[in-house]
Amino acid sequence: MERCVTFCGWGIETVGLQFTLSRVEIYRVVCERLETTDRIADAIECFHELTCELQQETIGLHDEHIAWALDFRQRASENLERLGDKAVDAQRYDDAITRYSTILIKRSKAWLATGSWKQALEDANKVVSLDPSSPWGYDMIHAALHKGGDYDNAVDALELMLTKMAESHDPDVQQQGDRYISPSSTRAAIRQVVQRTLHGSPRVLINTATGRLHDRAEQASAFESLPIFQELVSSMTTRIDYVQIKREVRQYFQYVMLSHKLEDNEPLFQQVVHMAVYDLETSPTHDKLQTFCKIVRNSRFNWAWSDTCCIDKSDHIVFQEALVAMFRWYQGSAMVIVFLRGVRSSSPYGALAGSIWNTRAWTLQEYIAAKVIRFYTEDWTLYRDLDIPNHKESPEIISEMEQATGVSAQQLMALYPGLSSIREKLRLASTRRTTWVEDAAYSLLGIFSTIGIPAIYGEGEASLGHLLANVLTKSGDVGILAWTGESSRFNSCMPARITVFNGPVTSQVPPPIPDSEMERIITGLRAPSFDLDVALRLYDTLAKLPTLRFAESRMTLPCIAFQIPPLVAYRTGSGRVYRADTIPFGMVEIRTRQDLSRMGPLYLVHPWLDTLMEHEDSRGGTFVEDDALSHSPNLDDEATSDDEIVCEEIDDDPSSLDEPRVPPLPLLMHTTPLDRETGARRLVARLKQPFGALLFTPASTGRRTMGYRRVAADSMITVRFQDNVSLADTVDSLITHTPYNPYSLITHNFLSFPSPFAGISDHNP
Repeated sequence: MERCVTFCGWGIETVGLQFTLSRVEIYRVVCERLETTDRIADAIECFHELTCELQQETIGLHDEHIAWALDFRQRASENLERLGDKAVDAQRYDDAITRYSTILIKRSKAWLATGSWKQALEDANKVVSLDPSSPWGYDMIHAALHKGGDYDNAVDALELMLTKMAESHDPDVQQQGDRYISPSSTRAAIRQVVQRTLHGSPRVLINTATGRLHDRAEQASAFESLPIFQELVSSMTTRIDYVQIKREVRQYFQYVMLSHKLEDNEPLFQQVVHMAVYDLETSPTHDKLQTFCKIVRNSRFNWAWSDTCCIDKSDHIVFQEALVAMFRWYQGSAMVIVFLRGVRSSSPYGALAGSIWNTRAWTLQEYIAAKVIRFYTEDWTLYRDLDIPNHKESPEIISEMEQATGVSAQQLMALYPGLSSIREKLRLASTRRTTWVEDAAYSLLGIFSTIGIPAIYGEGEASLGHLLANVLTKSGDVGILAWTGESSRFNSCMPARITVFNGPVTSQVPPPIPDSEMERIITGLRAPSFDLDVALRLYDTLAKLPTLRFAESRMTLPCIAFQIPPLVAYRTGSGRVYRADTIPFGMVEIRTRQDLSRMGPLYLVHPWLDTLMEHEDSRGGTFVEDDALSHSPNLDDEATSDDEIVCEEIDDDPSSLDEPRVPPLPLLMHTTPLDRETGARRLVARLKQPFGALLFTPASTGRRTMGYRRVAADSMITVRFQDNVSLADTVDSLITHTPYNPYSLITHNFLSFPSPFAGISDHNP
């Protein structure tokens, strides 16, 4: 009693309490005095002392005292909660724990804020034992277990909390339950992100921890067995955080790809599918795979991929998917490790550029696609001891690759899958070697994002034809036709080999005209003598031609065609040289191994209409591309004195040929930002530019013309309209020398040449 009174700074004699108040009333006065001065802890201590005396029955208690005691205890609890809340707001959690002496839920939260999850769990369990139907105790059990890393039991507690909320008879509690996300919803969201992530990665990967192959279902299952999966489920109670889910999922499923030259006795899918790669018997190729996986594992990546054992080549669908998706897989990898067989750690500068790896067709896309790459020598040391995260950023590596490819590092890095930079991709691929003929095309499926072309080993050069036809149709890039050499049996407009795209860079497309020069020419074409009506007629006709299309081995090629008059042939040791004196071009020279005397009428074709009309391509730029043409190394550009020259005249009668029978195509109007008259004048200016012409002849079975086939030339046929030939005479020559009208909506002086049916030998060169 006296200690409680002294809390207030009073003396019993001074206030005379012993004469006027009972002991209960003295406690009451003291408690209320302490309460009014916010000394709640002292007030509660005095109240506890009163409670002890009551339990010992040393004092009596009236009904009014009972009512006061109940009211004071309620007020004291509220005051403690208020002071505890203030302490929490000030982050004085130890003080809050003291204040929350009777409020277990809030004390549990305060314990948790200090990191003392075990004490928090103890208070939460007390809450549940006092009121098993309350969801809030389970809420704190979940929070404490989550803090302690026991995610499985934390999720169980979360589910119990949601169950208690659903079973509650209190509408407010039920309404609060609607704010929470169920663990099953979070699991579904995580699995959705996992499936989307795996969809863009290889179908089968090697688990670097176990060395076992995992398909996508097994990869997803492996993720769900990890603590991080339950941690994500436990952490998302009121909102699904897709950003965090994607970050964790992508981090876990990062994979590393192996780039190498295939060797004999590589471990195959059927060999590894039932065992760990680390258990393979010792051999050079097995050691290569095992060391690769160990390097990936030591680099803290969970997954690795090698084409030897991660593709079931016996499954045609799986194999086809891999061929098309390969570029995307390498592009999506966290890192590509290149194994340089034949390159030792002591190799000098230039060994990478001269390595076998750098000559193979498949490794081209692997280098282009990789964002991060590291080169290892055959003894698995870093090439040139370059211990940097990304060898693509090494000036030394960049210099070697530029020398090896002839392409700047900036251009190499800018090559993406799809239909951009078509000619550059073909040129790079033309220098690469393959074991199988078909791989020259199949190794480019991913680079061009080509879908729908089956990989059929045994089809030979037709594989390249299928690829180029697909790219040509989707891109409309007639620059693919700019080649010299041998035609493919698949289609005469396609080359037999990809090597034709290599060699000195020349141009078949009309060269660009500088703006100042174009303005000077246009000024001259505004003279009264210029035949604007003829130019407009030419412009309108070209604008209405159908777009390029390739279907069922037949190509529709919008173009301008000029029939060649009788040829004079000179036979040389390296082939034949033909010359013809034409009205629009003057003397034209054609070099070819083929005997043109056995063919029907011949046509020089100008297919570069997009350049003439200044159309924009699908990438938004003017369709002008400087295409590379290769001269055959087996042919001389000029006849030498040792050549045997035999003159003969060839005179073909075009009237003996039937009109080509091809189905009509829908017409597509090209759009242009220029007004019609300006466009017509610019067309005439571009028409005067030199260009590389293609050579065509009718293809027929018996007496029926089935279209036209290309006659392959050994060197570029460069022609240019003569300055002394007027526009009217030029158009008149077209009318005179191109009498065929395969489409009713195309005027008879412009031809659309369908290439021959594949497989009919009469249609092929």
